[in-house]
Amino acid sequence: MIVSNLPSKLSELSKVDADKAIELIQAWGDGKKGVKTIWNDANNQLSKHAEQ
Repeated sequence: MIVSNLPSKLSELSKVDADKAIELIQAWGDGKKGVKTIWNDANNQLSKHAEQ
């Protein structure tokens, strides 16, 4: 489920923090972070922006 929803989550993040979204995409593509970690990082970043 996470893998199929991760692209839309990253797209959502790119609209509020493009640099962080690109960083996560690169980490995913380079194999530096696992899918679950990227999912959690994206959600954490979106939560931070929602609080502002």
